[in-house]
Amino acid sequence: MLRVLAQTFVSTLLAALIGVPAMAAEPAEWLERMSHAHRELSYQGIVTHQVDDQLASYRIVHRVVDGREFELLTPLDSSSTKLVRRGHSIHCVHPAESMLRAISGSGGFARYYDLRLEEGARVAGRDVVTLHIEPRDVFRLGYVISLDAQTAIPLKTETLGQRDQVLERFQFMLFELGVGGELNDAEAYEIGHREVVEEQKRKAMLSKLSWNTGWVPDGFMLAETTDRKNEALSYTDGISMFSVFMERASDAGQSPAAAAMRSGATVSYTYPIPERELVATVIGEVPLLTAEQVAKSLVVNP
Repeated sequence: MLRVLAQTFVSTLLAALIGVPAMAAEPAEWLERMSHAHRELSYQGIVTHQVDDQLASYRIVHRVVDGREFELLTPLDSSSTKLVRRGHSIHCVHPAESMLRAISGSGGFARYYDLRLEEGARVAGRDVVTLHIEPRDVFRLGYVISLDAQTAIPLKTETLGQRDQVLERFQFMLFELGVGGELNDAEAYEIGHREVVEEQKRKAMLSKLSWNTGWVPDGFMLAETTDRKNEALSYTDGISMFSVFMERASDAGQSPAAAAMRSGATVSYTYPIPERELVATVIGEVPLLTAEQVAKSLVVNP
């Protein structure tokens, strides 16, 4: 009897030590763990990228060297094309850590997204915790992210549009923690992280431009931009991000008509301002409605 009780106690204790913490953590804690995991861990594997009905396979190597992230992506079949990675890792959402810190204390994040967790699934042979990120308005996309239960690395990421339509999906088929050897390939891409701009710097950035956004969805804040050649502003709510570009109509080399494009989760909306001979373009992982309203709200200084 004592032996049975002892075995029961040990089993219960192991469950407490191993099984409970994954779900005991709050959804926002998993989101923050994910943002740190990429900056601290090296890994490699085989990943598939699906856009609509097109599927491609890649070998991915993600290595952290002295606090800097590098990623190498190698196509594995003829249908795989080079991905434009827009400054972040190809297979996950990168929350802006400063934004997460700013909103975590006030509960502001819950104003724009509902978060919930699920457990029990497996991806690439590993246990995962599934994080559902559901927008509370029409100006954002939704996400379903399957996080490795051990490391919080996203092993599967789905970006959802209206009626939960899957716009884009990244999924590991094979995942291995750690990377052997050196990553010296010239194709390796350094991953950057955009942080929210502080108020003083924000004013300085805007003062250098001849235009500004008249409207962005509530919760979006100005973020650092990596585009130094063009007049551009980037905005993030900690999950989603979009950028606004302004150029002269003569440089754009296009007709003055408005135009919209979508590739997976990324939309592009171009809006001409003929009276100023300018063309505005909004690009990002947001609904087309958001991109269109931001573009039409732009204010050009007299």
